[in-house]
Amino acid sequence: MARSKEKTRTQKKPRSMRRRLMTAIVFILLLTVLIPVIAYYSLPEWVYLFVPGTRLWIASDTITENYGTPEFNEAVSFVEKKYNSTVEIFNADGVFIYSTRSLIDALPQNLSQAEPLNEAYMTKYEVLYGSIKNSQKGFLIKKYTDDNVEVKFLDCYQFLPGGERAEVSVQVTSESVTARVDFILFFVALMSILIVALVVISVYLKRFTRPVDNMCEITDAIAKLDFSRTCPPTGLAELNRLSESVNSLSTSLSASLADLKEKNKKLEEDIENERTIDNLRQTFISGISHEMKTPIAIIQGYAEGAKMFYEAGNAETAEQYCDIIVRESQRMNTMIMKLLEITKYSSGAYELETTEFNIKELADDWFERNSSILSEKGISVENLIPDDMKGSGDRVILESVVNNYMSNAVSHCDGEKKISTYAEDAGEFYRVYVFNTGEHIADNDIDKIWTSFYRADKSLSRSQGRFGLGLAIVVSIQNLHKAAYGVENVENGVRFYFDIRKAAGKAEKETETN
Repeated sequence: MARSKEKTRTQKKPRSMRRRLMTAIVFILLLTVLIPVIAYYSLPEWVYLFVPGTRLWIASDTITENYGTPEFNEAVSFVEKKYNSTVEIFNADGVFIYSTRSLIDALPQNLSQAEPLNEAYMTKYEVLYGSIKNSQKGFLIKKYTDDNVEVKFLDCYQFLPGGERAEVSVQVTSESVTARVDFILFFVALMSILIVALVVISVYLKRFTRPVDNMCEITDAIAKLDFSRTCPPTGLAELNRLSESVNSLSTSLSASLADLKEKNKKLEEDIENERTIDNLRQTFISGISHEMKTPIAIIQGYAEGAKMFYEAGNAETAEQYCDIIVRESQRMNTMIMKLLEITKYSSGAYELETTEFNIKELADDWFERNSSILSEKGISVENLIPDDMKGSGDRVILESVVNNYMSNAVSHCDGEKKISTYAEDAGEFYRVYVFNTGEHIADNDIDKIWTSFYRADKSLSRSQGRFGLGLAIVVSIQNLHKAAYGVENVENGVRFYFDIRKAAGKAEKETETN
């Protein structure tokens, strides 16, 4: 049960300081109205006699202080007027010698020499509370009744140094009403001052809580990894320090998070590179193990045959067998070199050496180097790439892209036996096409030809030296340049394409022209 109450207390939503303060102001306003009303009608009468009793006490002290001095009569007159009271004095024998209602202008300085006064001037009271005892000073509550009129008096008596007794009286009813009014006015004034003080505190508190609320919003944003907001300076030194601390924390967290993201990105890249290397390693091993079976078997068979013919004295046949072994060895070496080339480009170990070059010259150089093969096969060529088309990239390995596309075109060129190259503007890149007449690539093969060791045309003999690695090399080189590549079946043949980034000067000039 205790834990349940504690849990409920913990889950209760706390109220803000300003809300508590406004609640206090409303509560005080209610008290300002209710307490005076309750006090006016409910408190006992003696409560309101405290103020007039205090005044009478002071008045009697004034008379006592001036006893036996020339200012005694002035002091008595002052008390009568100041406190709206009645003063009656009795000598040491209890004889009535002075009353405010008498016509005596002045008392002798020595009260023992004063003449007795007619008791007709003395008010006949009935004592309701208190009695005159041996105490030097005290209070009485008396009642005066005359012609059905009843009046209550509050009387403060005090024995003077000469043994005389002075009594200072005021009407209880009038003093009570005055005291009630004074009490109400005093309470209202006190509550008003308190309300004003609370309002001032509320205004000042608003200046304090607004920056704190703003800081809370910013720290909430920081918790959600939003570091775009900062705490503005305030007029309070302590809050300024807190704002600077929050801003410093936000900056530090932002920098740490950025650094962490950078390290995570680098880690992801390392992991991806490691995964790529593993894939390449598996591809290399599986490709080698698959492709090496036939040439190794051929080499083994011809090596045994060459040995046998050599021992039999048939040198000519043995030499032919050795030529086949050399050719197969060269073929194996070429295949391994191509696999290593793919691995080098795909693993990220190769660094591009970017230069600017003429794109048309890439095709012209290949046509020139392979003119005899083209002539032997009866293939006509044309280079339609503009002379002023400048590209940017690693020319050495881009020549390998051109070589693989051209070699592939020569192998599959048929019909009109025509190969052509041309290019078009593709925004940030130039798109270079290599077209050859011949049969279309089957739909089932068009997405697979970029895979290592895949040969769409299974009828091609091994003697042509084709391994299905050329287009895989193209993929690695283009990925290294972050450029596109592809193939399309078009009318009368097939066209392969690859993108070359525009040279910086050329790209800027075309941007200004546009």
